[in-house]
Amino acid sequence: MSLHIHRLTTITTGNEELDLRLGGGIPHPSLMLIEGENGTGKTALCTQFTKGYLLDGLKVIYITTENTVKHFLEQSRNINLDLTDYFLKGQLTVLSSNIRGVKWSSRKAREATRALVRFIEARIGKYDTFIIDSISQILHYIEDKEVHTLLTSLRGVVRRGATVIVTLHPEIVEGRIVKEFAAASDVYLKLALGEIGGRLVKVANIVKIRGAPTLAETSIAFDVDPAFGIKVVPLALAKV
Repeated sequence: MSLHIHRLTTITTGNEELDLRLGGGIPHPSLMLIEGENGTGKTALCTQFTKGYLLDGLKVIYITTENTVKHFLEQSRNINLDLTDYFLKGQLTVLSSNIRGVKWSSRKAREATRALVRFIEARIGKYDTFIIDSISQILHYIEDKEVHTLLTSLRGVVRRGATVIVTLHPEIVEGRIVKEFAAASDVYLKLALGEIGGRLVKVANIVKIRGAPTLAETSIAFDVDPAFGIKVVPLALAKV
């Protein structure tokens, strides 16, 4: 892909109902923030979005900080969004940063931030989408000025024609940093849990989405079904 493509387009998620609720699909290129506590569906949504990019013929790097590569691919199979063939063909690269057990410090977070930016910038033009799931530990330890530098770098990646999707845990990242990331993002999804007849579902609140062809809904209720993948459910039935 050319480094100078700036035209905004829309990529399918691979799920027609989800596309409809998002106003037509995922704006590309864009910076997307997906915020949510554990169990709210961040990784499932990222997996669905990854499938959509791959179906459109784009190349994706998925950086997971909470799974091994093997476990991530197994999870994709378990929710009927199997990414294994794309991984084997090289269209999808999955990397595990193995941060569990790491004793974090401001210095290590700064080093990780710089390494992450260098890694992504070196691959613009070879890959179309970069997904970081999640960036919480880095944001927890770096200082405000470094957050600003990171955001400036990620916005630069978007200007050069790639999409960047990041997830974070609000219980780990301070509120002011979440707000700064949200303000800089083109798409901001805030996930929570809802209830339908005593059964928990996930709810994606669409705080903003720039570049959608049509008007997106304000909230999307969904479940992760092993047989169907992400299954959108009527929001009127969900009690948040």
